[in-house]
Amino acid sequence: IPAKYKYYASPKLSNDAFLLADVLEWEKLNLQGGNAKIIFEGTYTGKSFINPANILDTLSLSMGKDKKIIISKEKQEDFSSTKFIGSNKKQAFTYLIKIRNTKKEAIELTLKDQYPLSSQSDVEIELIENSGAEVNKETGILTWSLKLAPSETKTIKLSYSVKSPRNKVIAGL
Repeated sequence: IPAKYKYYASPKLSNDAFLLADVLEWEKLNLQGGNAKIIFEGTYTGKSFINPANILDTLSLSMGKDKKIIISKEKQEDFSSTKFIGSNKKQAFTYLIKIRNTKKEAIELTLKDQYPLSSQSDVEIELIENSGAEVNKETGILTWSLKLAPSETKTIKLSYSVKSPRNKVIAGL
């Protein structure tokens, strides 16, 4: 079936890239509602449920993980630090996200990650570097729309700081 293929990844949750197929003009396929087996490039990738009554203009099908898209997220200890300034503590965190396309064709990838937000007035978070991401300041979600050529590797730098009272312990950083 002709489709537009897109990749999605969220290295905070998984180092895998997931392929999604968007099928336009699906009405011409005379689809019946029910279970569907998904076969991609001659390989069974999983099952889905198709309900034509709930599909709008595009039928989106998950094609599963693609092991040819390699993603890693590593904390850069050399660029992460803790400093004490008066009664406050300022911590800096820096991560590198590397994406490598080992496929023989170019791909489009939507990459999402997140930096922490604070609801406490004595804790301040500052996003320092986002490598051109679209930033949602209400949720802390960063979104990159990337195009990778065959065998291309891209590196994204994510850096933020957390300023808090010296004796306050903040979990999850």
